[in-house]
Amino acid sequence: METSILWHPGPLIDDVEITQVHELAAAAERADGVAPLSEQPLLNLRDADDDVVHLLTWSRGRLAGYAQVDRRGPVPSAELVVHPRSRRHGLGFHLLASAVARAQEGPDGSPREGAEPLRVWAHGDLEPARALAARSGFVVVRELLVLALPLGAPEEHPVPDVPDGLRLRTFVPGADDAAWVRANARAFAHHPEQGRLTVDDLRARTREDWFDPGGLHLLEDAAGDVLGFVWTKVPVADPAADGTRPEGEIYVVGVDPDAQGRGLGTLLTAVGLAHLARVRVREAVLYVDGDNTPAVRTYERAGFARRAADVQYAPAPADGGVTAG
Repeated sequence: METSILWHPGPLIDDVEITQVHELAAAAERADGVAPLSEQPLLNLRDADDDVVHLLTWSRGRLAGYAQVDRRGPVPSAELVVHPRSRRHGLGFHLLASAVARAQEGPDGSPREGAEPLRVWAHGDLEPARALAARSGFVVVRELLVLALPLGAPEEHPVPDVPDGLRLRTFVPGADDAAWVRANARAFAHHPEQGRLTVDDLRARTREDWFDPGGLHLLEDAAGDVLGFVWTKVPVADPAADGTRPEGEIYVVGVDPDAQGRGLGTLLTAVGLAHLARVRVREAVLYVDGDNTPAVRTYERAGFARRAADVQYAPAPADGGVTAG
């Protein structure tokens, strides 16, 4: 199958193309049971610089495949999706090969000196993604667990008591933007994605239809410094006849490194669960790196159990050894 892949950096400026990407992702989700593109790539469709590259290929007038390469961090990453009706013709293989090439280039097309190999996310750890990775010489280097917890009535998840000297309050858009970004950067200093969020990234999320400032709680000390936070996310959907919603997310829990070891992660997780129960969510979900043992244990103590996993692939080492995650 001859494959022509068009690519360009920056945001997609054509609303038709943006709609086609969303429709392609929706078709893949219906077929696979898992969304193929995560939140950041979807935000990048409209708001990105030249270190984000879009790769698109059509078949019979329909968008058949899409990939996005993000070169903004120290390690370039990508996500890709192929329409269910265009699979088994090598399109994913060609998209991945083109993404690898784009990852090694700078915004002007010149080779990036010392560029790290591309890493590629596969959501749901599905067999077709494993087959594509094997054919392309990629191996798993990171696992992101999806944990879930059934929620009961609000009274079963009360807001926990806050230790003396600390204050819990909700986020105020605009007034708290810079403070949240600083706290997030400190809490996730070594995280390859979360730790590099900017004020613009935060504001892009606050413009999403799911954003609720009442679902973002800040934990402050007596001086007003943010020691930690918990952010919840409830997808917009009509509630069931009984007023409940099927799922809500503990979107992110962060604790300042200087405040760790005091049980604040457990406290903030309970705050998030109390909020989700209060807005009548039936099940809470969250994402956590599989090798983040302290966080996994915190969530397991709260009752969470593994539901699924996303995996990240990278080229296999030349010596055949095991790649570190």
